[in-house]
Amino acid sequence: MDDARVREIERIAGEGGYVSYRVRLQTPSGPRDVTFSGNIFVGPVAVTADTDGQWADEVIDDPRRFGEFYSPDWVRRYVATRQLAAG
Repeated sequence: MDDARVREIERIAGEGGYVSYRVRLQTPSGPRDVTFSGNIFVGPVAVTADTDGQWADEVIDDPRRFGEFYSPDWVRRYVATRQLAAG
C-alpha cells in the first residue's frame, strides 16, 4: 500500500461487532481494492488484497495502534502509517 491514497471506503457491519471495510485505493499503478475485516471489540484485523496479487494478504495483530476499528478513520490512519514507513 506504499504510495496509496484512499479514494473510497464502504463500511459493512456484521453481527457481534464484526465489520468490514471495502476500500478503493489509488496507487501509482492504478486503482486497487482491499478489504479490512475484524471485530470492533477484540482481535486482529485481516487484510485481503485485490485479485491481481499486487499485495499479499496480511493480519494486523495489534489493530488498536491505528485507533479504534469502528470507524473508517482507522483505514485512513493505517494507510497513512504505511506511507510514512515506506518513505
